[in-house]
Amino acid sequence: MNKMWSKLGFRENPYDTKPLNVLNSDVELLLGRETEQVDFLTAIESESQGIFILSGVPGVGKTSFFNIQQYLLESEEAQFGPKMLSARNLCPIQPSDEPKNIAIRCIQSFCNSIEKYCLMTKNDIPPQTSKIQAWVYQNKPATFNFGVSILGNGVSFGREIHLQSINETTYETLVEIISTLALEVNSILGFSGSFIVLDNVENLHEEDLSDCLTTFRDTLFTIPHIWWVLIGQSGLTSLIQSTNPKVFQRLSAGIELKPISIENLIKAVDVRVNRFHCTDNIGSSPITEEIYLKLFDSSNGEIRFVFKYCQAICINLVQSIRKALIDKNVKIDDENFEKQMGEHLVNKQIDNEFSNICLNYIISEEFRGLYLNQDEKDVLKKIGEMKRVRPSNFKEFNVGTMQNFTQKYLVKMKDQQLLFRRQQGSLLTYELRGISIFASEYGLLEE
Repeated sequence: MNKMWSKLGFRENPYDTKPLNVLNSDVELLLGRETEQVDFLTAIESESQGIFILSGVPGVGKTSFFNIQQYLLESEEAQFGPKMLSARNLCPIQPSDEPKNIAIRCIQSFCNSIEKYCLMTKNDIPPQTSKIQAWVYQNKPATFNFGVSILGNGVSFGREIHLQSINETTYETLVEIISTLALEVNSILGFSGSFIVLDNVENLHEEDLSDCLTTFRDTLFTIPHIWWVLIGQSGLTSLIQSTNPKVFQRLSAGIELKPISIENLIKAVDVRVNRFHCTDNIGSSPITEEIYLKLFDSSNGEIRFVFKYCQAICINLVQSIRKALIDKNVKIDDENFEKQMGEHLVNKQIDNEFSNICLNYIISEEFRGLYLNQDEKDVLKKIGEMKRVRPSNFKEFNVGTMQNFTQKYLVKMKDQQLLFRRQQGSLLTYELRGISIFASEYGLLEE
């Protein structure tokens, strides 16, 4: 039991911000995605391999949604769809990545997924996969059997190849290695296919993204028995359409995840509270509905933002009580803690006044920690007044060039999580995000 959360009556943190896992126990924690689930499972069922785009604003729950769908398919608990090996590690894309870097990362992730599945089910790791895995981690020369074909219920390999370290291996050979892994998962482990996930694809600059996708189109993306899932921010599909129409034509399907409804947010909180409460009785959320709905509204539906600050308020309460007991020179034991905590609770929930004071303090400290100058604060203030801006609005901000406005303000503030970036094709727009909305409400843009 987590000692901090036990002070509030919970075995574990009911506001955990980490994505849901590929686990049966996490299935009930995904709420309000029934329509998207049908769309996803139907797309994966439609072909034996393909490319799927999963996009949405940050914090909307893309990874959580995908992991639950993976679990349902791998365990064959989905109402329909093929048996697929889950990708237990995503392949994050970095701005400087080249196709070979990404292919190496895919091999590492794929090997890890196979290993974890085999350990979980007590299966032997397929022979070529085992050799590839050792080669990847030891980065030493090794000999492999390629030119794979299926004969009856077994796998036959046509030729033997000696490879140096993974960094010295050609991109084309790396593609063949992934093909070998995919075939063993299919023919030996009995899966219809495997997932490989490229995360944050939009991190690549547009020209680099186009070049990489062109390289992948006739290599990685054609490997049998693999569904490639590209996860990224809102507008990823239209970005690919505008930067590389030929790759766009190859896309099998895609989903733009929208924020869940307020009703489903309330249900999501209730499910977590009831699961992690210390007693068998139905528990209450430590944070009132008024506060977490205020967070939800300010974040534009970013459930991760809601949970982050609900958690922060709870931690702040425990810290405040312990400090108060120390100031009174009173022992910090359960009895004294509960007495002191009672001053801040109404019907076993943290009173709204205390929660709002905490939010003001926490967000003010975070915002001031960014050390924005007054020009940057003025830009945020004006974006708030305009609701949504484009890079081409630079003249309205008295900035000399569109490039300067984009790099000095918009991109920087997006990276600081002060702005949402929305993309439709090549059209980019920016608007205030969570912490900057509160900063405006608290008068922090005037300091």
